[in-house]
Parts: sequence; C-alpha cells; structure tokens
Amino acid sequence: MGEGIKLPVINGLGRTNRIDNWWSQPMAMGVGLTAALVYTFWRLFLYDADISYALHGSTVMSPIFSPNVLEWDLFGLNTWNHPEWVNAAVLVLWIPFGFRGTCYYMRRVYYRTFFASPTACWVDEPDINKAIGYKGEKRLFIFNNLHRYFLYAAMVILVIKWWDVTHTMHFDSSAHHGYGVSIGTFVMAIEAFLLTMYVTSCHALRHLAGGMLDRWTTGISRVRGRLFGKISVLNRSHGFWFWTSLAFVFLGDLWVLAVAEGRLNDAVLFVI
Repeated sequence: MGEGIKLPVINGLGRTNRIDNWWSQPMAMGVGLTAALVYTFWRLFLYDADISYALHGSTVMSPIFSPNVLEWDLFGLNTWNHPEWVNAAVLVLWIPFGFRGTCYYMRRVYYRTFFASPTACWVDEPDINKAIGYKGEKRLFIFNNLHRYFLYAAMVILVIKWWDVTHTMHFDSSAHHGYGVSIGTFVMAIEAFLLTMYVTSCHALRHLAGGMLDRWTTGISRVRGRLFGKISVLNRSHGFWFWTSLAFVFLGDLWVLAVAEGRLNDAVLFVI
C-alpha cells in the first residue's frame, strides 16, 4: 500500500514548500562536525604539545590523547623510536573515529549535512543523488558494517578512560598525600561518563543485548530481554549523548591545554 506514491517535492537542491527553519539543524550539525575535524587535525599534527599536566603527583590527561599508549610498557611502546609526527592520539583515535563514523546516528548526520541525501524531510536533494539512488551499505559505505567491531574496541577504550580518571586521584607530594579529587578529576570523569552513556545507548549494543532474539521468555533470554529494554530507554537519547560526549572531548582538551600553559589553575578539592 502506498507504493509508487511520490511526495510533492519541488525539484531543485534545497527547494521545498516547508516554511519552518528546516535548514537550521543540519547547518548546526555540519558546522559542529567541521569544527571538530579541524580542531582535531590542528591538535594532532600542528600542536600536539601539553597533552597532560601534573598536580601534586597526579596526572590529568587530555581526552584526545587518552589513553597515552606511548607511555605503556606493553609491546615496548614507551621505548619505540617513532616518527616525530606520531603521538598517542594518532595511534588510538582511529577507534573512536571509527565508532562514531559508523554510528547509526552519525550516518543520519553526515548524510543530511555533507551529502544532502536529503537535507531534511520534504526537501529536494541534488540531481546526482537521484541518478545514483540509494545503494545500501555498499562500495565506500560498506565500511559502516564494521560498526559492531568498533563497538568492541570502544568498550576497551572506555575502561581505560576510567582507569585514567583514577590517576588523577592519587596525590603524592608534601602538600597533599593520599587519594582525593581535583577539578581535573571532574573534567576527566565527566568526559568518561558522557562517553559511557554514548556507548551504552548504542544501537548495535542494544541489538547484541537482545535484539537478535525472536523472544524473551525463559532463562538467559529473559535477562537479555530486560537488558534490551533498559538500553532501549538510553537509546532514545543517543543523539544527545553523541553530541555532549563529542563536545566534552574538546572542552576537556582545552582545559588541559589551558592549565598546562599556565592560563588556568587546577586545585585539589579534598584528600583522604
């Protein structure tokens, strides 16, 4: 029913009968993504100094460069004579980039903003899009089928993120000795929390939890069904967690950069 019915769309890129500000959301998303890409390129390849700072023996690491694998003894990375342009972010960011880039919500964002396919409902798209048509996840976009595997890798990164938070809580100096919390602890913890919410609200995680099952009636399937329901609640705000977790990566990096360069001061809030 309804097959062959065409919506009354005015022909021509961006042309529409809509009278609302339909262009505001895709424009804002496009500007946000472009700014994120430009800032990341600048930080990775043009100014990769001051990726962390020390506070009374604790270490606060920039979210962009966390985890700092070049400090690990694993595989001899801490003694690796790497090229000058290689830093911790270059070695690790392919995981969060891959996870975000293949995300179902992210696909909607870049299809609308960068490919105008379509920019919004009831808004016409470029003629080239009409000529090509929708081919599914094929050719270049077959890469999107790797999303669940990037999810597994992102979970590992997430655990290490929380481990890095604990490094901000151990103070060992004449002024402060013991375990406590600083402003830097909150900065890293908020970033880790937002990333946790983004990962746990993931469509692929919901599918793995119980979406692949035909019924949730007995035994482990019932448990998976309940888990599916809880993740589904989080999934409703998946877009919100996408943007807040992405924004705080850069806000956290700016905080670390400002403190490391002496523009702002961190402070120990309490020590036990």
